[in-house]
Amino acid sequence: MYVLLGLAGFGFILSLGIIIHKASKGQPKKKYVIALAVCLVLGVVALILKSWTGPAVPASTDSGTTAPTAAPAPASVEAPSSTKVPATAPATTSTPVPTSTSSSTAASTSAPTEAPTAEPASTLAPVSDEQLDEGYLDAWFDDSVMVGDSIAGGLNMYVTKERANNHPCLGNMRIVGVSGLTLQKALSGETKEYPAEVLFRSRFMTISEVVEITQSKRLFLMMGVRDLEWYSPDRLVDIYGKIIALVKADHPDLKIYVHSIMPTLKSFAMGIENMDYPTQKETNEKLRAFCEANGYTYIELADLVRDEDGFLKYEYSGPDYSFHPNDLAKAIWVKQLRCCARDEYYAGIWKPEENAND
Repeated sequence: MYVLLGLAGFGFILSLGIIIHKASKGQPKKKYVIALAVCLVLGVVALILKSWTGPAVPASTDSGTTAPTAAPAPASVEAPSSTKVPATAPATTSTPVPTSTSSSTAASTSAPTEAPTAEPASTLAPVSDEQLDEGYLDAWFDDSVMVGDSIAGGLNMYVTKERANNHPCLGNMRIVGVSGLTLQKALSGETKEYPAEVLFRSRFMTISEVVEITQSKRLFLMMGVRDLEWYSPDRLVDIYGKIIALVKADHPDLKIYVHSIMPTLKSFAMGIENMDYPTQKETNEKLRAFCEANGYTYIELADLVRDEDGFLKYEYSGPDYSFHPNDLAKAIWVKQLRCCARDEYYAGIWKPEENAND
């Protein structure tokens, strides 16, 4: 039809031009007038045929149905704001740190991953990450004590600085960090085989004695990175178990929280036996299984600060470039500890008012 229309149009224009040219010279033009008329008839016929065929049919899909025309993209709509937090919660002004995984259920992966936060019971007010950063549940730490090596000592300095700047940080938790303290030394002290090496309040004592003096209900342990050099993963976990058993014999109601063993900087680990990532990963996996089997809480920290090769990220390393974390990593650590408080709050194990009357 379109070809016919084109030919008719071309013939019409050509005939009309010839007629005009012949007329200007006084020459006969009858046959060209006939040609002009024929072109007009062909054009009319083509138009009539086109009207009978109807509108063009859209292409069909592979399934035989007509492919729908894509709908126009809707205008962008601003996402709704997050759920409001309880009116009693303090406002937040702190710099957010990476959201951590749940303290007792974090998976061991090649990089820090974010897991869903435990949902509160229907009768409990939810606690947002901002409220957590502002110390909304920090009263949970008031009857807690942490004992560990120089890594714990570094956390103590960070927490002390935050409290001095009027930033709530882990309530009144006592943190006892002893430089050079290993699991083997701690065990020797608990068994009285050798003098105790936990220095607290200007004297050396056992971990059990620290718990007794502080009247703590929760004990957090952060040790083991130096023991990697000397002991296999199974032996290291066995020593941990013996320490906890001795402390629990004196304090049967004490709740135990065990940190994952911190990764080391890659440059520090080179050349040191058992400091490689596979050994660290195996040790932490066995330590997690030990905690789960005995009802202790395993706190995942290593996965949150290590790089893609399994070592401590350079940006989280302290000035000695070994295994001591800097303040950025300690902020993540504090957040992870606070997640323990939120987990127990949501589980109904602890309520903020329990510490109000202490």
